[in-house]
Amino acid sequence: MSASRCPCGVIAYQGDIVCYELGPQQPGAATSSSDAPEIRARHLGHKSLLDITPELRAAIEADLRKHRKAE
Repeated sequence: MSASRCPCGVIAYQGDIVCYELGPQQPGAATSSSDAPEIRARHLGHKSLLDITPELRAAIEADLRKHRKAE
């Protein structure tokens, strides 16, 4: 997977490049907000998904806010 093929975003996180995408909220998923989107993330060039830790979620949400302000 290349950065140009990432449908949502790419961030630097803990010394690695992480590609993330947002999906619809999964029914029955436990999150802090009932309308929070599902986040899927993986290291660039890898197929396996990462665990979405609170720190990774915060980094992705900060990136999303940054891009929304730029629009």
